Amino acid sequence: MKTKRIIRKAFTVFCTAVIFSGYVFAEELTVVTVNSWSAMNHSGFLRCDEYEEETVRGFRQEVLTTGLKELEADVIILNGINPAESFAAETALELGMNADVWVSRSGIRFGPVSLPLNLKEGDAILSAEKLASEPAGRMSLNSTLSTGAVTLFARDGVQVFGRKIDITAEGESTAGGVYIFSAVWNESLFNDENSLRRLTDAYLSGEINADDYMLLVKDAVEGAETRLVQAGRTLSFINSIAGAGPVIVAGSFNALPDSPEIKVLKDAGFIDVFERAGKGPGYTIDVQKNSNYQKLRQAAEDNGDPAGIALDIMSGKYRTDYIMIRGAGLKPLSAGIVLDKPVYGVYPSNRFGVSAVIDISD
Repeated sequence: MKTKRIIRKAFTVFCTAVIFSGYVFAEELTVVTVNSWSAMNHSGFLRCDEYEEETVRGFRQEVLTTGLKELEADVIILNGINPAESFAAETALELGMNADVWVSRSGIRFGPVSLPLNLKEGDAILSAEKLASEPAGRMSLNSTLSTGAVTLFARDGVQVFGRKIDITAEGESTAGGVYIFSAVWNESLFNDENSLRRLTDAYLSGEINADDYMLLVKDAVEGAETRLVQAGRTLSFINSIAGAGPVIVAGSFNALPDSPEIKVLKDAGFIDVFERAGKGPGYTIDVQKNSNYQKLRQAAEDNGDPAGIALDIMSGKYRTDYIMIRGAGLKPLSAGIVLDKPVYGVYPSNRFGVSAVIDISD
């Protein structure tokens, strides 16, 4: 017994010495992605119509920032932020992080001046100050001109851009470079068998008329075709930048887990972290639970937009936001849905976020 105690004590002293000497046996990276939702319908010339009052949106953004701070992530991918530059800068300052931001949707924009006046939407990659990083390129996924300083309007602000980060401990590199990419694909209804069957049942039961039915089916089919092209372009861009290096790509792909669009990435070696290490269905859209969808429903009813009821008809619960990894040395340790609780009845976004802990020790 005495010998065992001596061994245990010696082992404890050894471990303590290793920890305080700066050597690290394993490195972990906590990554969070969330679509913060601009709450706009992106129509209008001078100003876009908005789904909520400015005070409501301000409080919702405070809820989001507070929730992100509690997660203590190393990397945060924010999609759908508006106005992109100031939103990213303020959030990064509050969290003590660095921000890389690109505007993808701002109407007709030249420098600081744009029409509609309230539309400067885009995406950001926030990284902890301890992580040395550098830009790793950017590409628009539609045919419009969008350089950040000059943008010509597109209905969908879709893009992919990245940063290369170095993980360090005590000033020494322990894991080399890891590429982080933010990606946003076209948003539409879904064309999977179950969704289209529900849509057809709604038409046959008289819940929607023939014209609306054809419009919704067209949106679902063409949206999936567009995303499939964007998935291929995203993969080509990532390969051209990162090569065989370790990659984490996250964002609002707006595609279902078993869709052809997601299969493009999986066939190229990417692992869906939530699928591998998460629990439960992992819904990031829940039309019934998330009260922000009530604003979308009301606006759809006021404008006679059939898409307002389509998500309810087709299911109401979807997993459309992802964290995916590829490359030797990256291993998913855990994953979960975050930012899915209301504060005084207010959810931070119309979507929930995804968080993952990734082992990068190898």
